[in-house]
Amino acid sequence: MKSDPKNIGLSEQSPDAPLEIPAYLRLAEAVKMKILDGVYKAGGRIPSEAAICKSSGLALLTVRQALGVLVEEGLLERFPGRGTYVKELSWRGASFSIDGLVDRVGGEGSKVRIVRTEVRRASPDVAEKLELNPGDSVVYLKRTIATGGTVFLIQEGHLLLDPGRPIMEAELEATYLSGLFAGSGQGLIKTAKLSIAPVALSDDEARLLERRFGAVGFRLEYVFFDAAGKPLASGSFITPDDSLKLSATIGVRFTAHSANGAH
Repeated sequence: MKSDPKNIGLSEQSPDAPLEIPAYLRLAEAVKMKILDGVYKAGGRIPSEAAICKSSGLALLTVRQALGVLVEEGLLERFPGRGTYVKELSWRGASFSIDGLVDRVGGEGSKVRIVRTEVRRASPDVAEKLELNPGDSVVYLKRTIATGGTVFLIQEGHLLLDPGRPIMEAELEATYLSGLFAGSGQGLIKTAKLSIAPVALSDDEARLLERRFGAVGFRLEYVFFDAAGKPLASGSFITPDDSLKLSATIGVRFTAHSANGAH
């Protein structure tokens, strides 16, 4: 049964729920269910914050917090002076996860081997990505990552050369590898841009990955940034096609309590 668009009611807390659900989350789920039910249609405007306050009995701050959650999830979009609208869902905006690769990199028994490391002059392309001047010194790094004795990932890239911090294998692993894939948050990396494209393995890549020359693989190009948005490193990961599985959830996400009468 569809809900009355003029009245956003909140159900009582389920007696089986282990924790009390905050009012703003319950309201966010109620609005979300109206989107799922088609009451609030894509491209359409939802009731004003004042109207939602009146129908739900919640404070304005709580309503704004609830709608803010849905804005962050990409379900709503705010236009100053015009109101809040339901966004058109687009597959182009899907975020794909690489959980399988993450699990292998961060799993027990993974082994990192440095193939080559040296100080180089930044090429124009590298300098642009790291916001340097062409010819500035950078650290070139190439290494492999293996599990069970089988190499499944090659990393090749350039790091900022900081004389104040010694470049050691352990430091590089913790800062530039685990910081991205393991998500520990303990390293310098806070954000990263990652793009993926299929490639044919070169002779050297095929040799390191123990695959045939020209076999299909994936290149994951990256730029790592610190908390201030300054680039730290750029380069690419190469992995065989059977080592990378992309997955994504398209559409409206909802939590378990949505089905328990949140609307």
